[in-house]
Amino acid sequence: MLASAAHAEEQRRELGPHVHGHGTLVVAIEGHDVQMELVAPGMDIVGFEHEADTARQKRSVEAALADLKEPLNLFELPDTAGCAVTSTDVKLVAEKHEHDHGVAETKRPGEVDDEESRHSEFRATYALTCADAEQIKSINFRFFDRFRDASELNVTFIDADGEAAFGVSRNFRNMER
Repeated sequence: MLASAAHAEEQRRELGPHVHGHGTLVVAIEGHDVQMELVAPGMDIVGFEHEADTARQKRSVEAALADLKEPLNLFELPDTAGCAVTSTDVKLVAEKHEHDHGVAETKRPGEVDDEESRHSEFRATYALTCADAEQIKSINFRFFDRFRDASELNVTFIDADGEAAFGVSRNFRNMER
């Protein structure tokens, strides 16, 4: 269930423009299991998109990776659901921007990388087990407290009742189903 929604989102992301301030979160609930997949631009998470050069930038990346490994600190689920994290996978991925013609940029011999043509994004997948996952009808996004440059998340919520899409932002940070 999550794999197909995540795959569709990945294809849209690869084909569409990279937008700072906008990430995606897919939440899929099946029985007692909850799967979550977060994708957010590097600019939203650490304030830059290039490879970390300075000691301060490297510390920012390491701190962000550590914080992203604690999903219940970023995405507050109802206590009544009784959820616990069973696994996390968090990584930073660097990619080239594509030009309007859909052709990936290639570096010519002797050419210097243009920082503006690169972007990075943080990708995190989480698995949770909940005593009563049906209680997950709302999420409080503390994500925006931790990552000040993030302004919006497009959320896809999938459960036994179907699929729903929500936009949450710094100003409207609660999702209720």
